[in-house]
Amino acid sequence: MKLKGQVAIVTGASRGIGKRIALQLAEEGADIVLAARTVDPGAAVYPGSIQETAAEVRKRGAQALPVKCDLTVAEQTERMCRTALEHFGHVDILVNNAHHRSDQHYSMFLDIRLDTWQDTWTANVLAPVIACRSLLPQMIERRRGIIICLTSSVVTTESPNLPGQGAVNVVYAATKAALHRFAQGLVKEVREYNIPVVLIDPGFALTERIEVESRGLGGIDTSRAQSPDVPAKVARYLCTCPNPMFFTGKTLYSGPFVEEHNL
Repeated sequence: MKLKGQVAIVTGASRGIGKRIALQLAEEGADIVLAARTVDPGAAVYPGSIQETAAEVRKRGAQALPVKCDLTVAEQTERMCRTALEHFGHVDILVNNAHHRSDQHYSMFLDIRLDTWQDTWTANVLAPVIACRSLLPQMIERRRGIIICLTSSVVTTESPNLPGQGAVNVVYAATKAALHRFAQGLVKEVREYNIPVVLIDPGFALTERIEVESRGLGGIDTSRAQSPDVPAKVARYLCTCPNPMFFTGKTLYSGPFVEEHNL
């Protein structure tokens, strides 16, 4: 129980990678603030909710605080952080996992609405920025904490496929690149306070959402996908290893990392 007494915020914790990260950290004793839009079972087209994740966290002996949060609304991100601090008094781990998934996630550029750009930018970039601004002061004061951001291969490598035929839209790629660059810039400013900022590339994870979407889109081949537990194990290792500052500023590729460290 290496994380006993610590508190983690995990966005997008109703399902997929976020849920698995929350459970991995709970197994190490961390209390978890679970943020997502889907609160109750059956409220979304995809399986999973933060109430269900909370029940599993509690089974592992940790406290769970489900917080409904739509990251496309800046005020809700601020409220999420404020609620966590008011309830627990501190936050040690911030996992910026969630990203905006609209009905145009696989659309061509000229078909994408402006509101999709705005919502995706707010959720994928501005929300992590707000969370860092809200939580860093108390981390700096205690000289303790870790920030983990989920990145993507689309930041540096463009798919040869068109959106909907095995690739995602340009909005997702552009905003992920912005988050990636923000995290790398933040590294320099918080290094002296012993706060690592680490990027995890989860690779192609077979989440509940992908399972549903793959049935409606012929271009998604899930045979190469790995379990969302793989990137979750990387997050667990980062939060429990003796020297997480060794990894600050680095991008960790979850599959190879898990193999290399026998996780």
